[in-house]
Amino acid sequence: MSDGKKLTLEEIKAKVRVVCICKGVKMAKMCEAISKGASTVGEVHKATRSGDGGCGATRCTPVIEQLLANGGRPIPLNQQKSEEESAEDDDDFLNW
Repeated sequence: MSDGKKLTLEEIKAKVRVVCICKGVKMAKMCEAISKGASTVGEVHKATRSGDGGCGATRCTPVIEQLLANGGRPIPLNQQKSEEESAEDDDDFLNW
């Protein structure tokens, strides 16, 4: 990573985890896109070809948002918000 900090074992494990299940994009590729300048979810999708699969980016977008907030550093599984938690945090989320 460009910040010079060593990754923890959990961060290393996170890098190999698939984030975009539909397209098979791993967290490492998304982190790389952020380190190369992607600063929005759309830019990460474009750089990694994630987000245009069958789920309509509902699975990977919350993780990408966390990666952006974390400066592109991998997020260990125990620190990832679930889809439901991310949706609850969104002011525009409609409760049915």
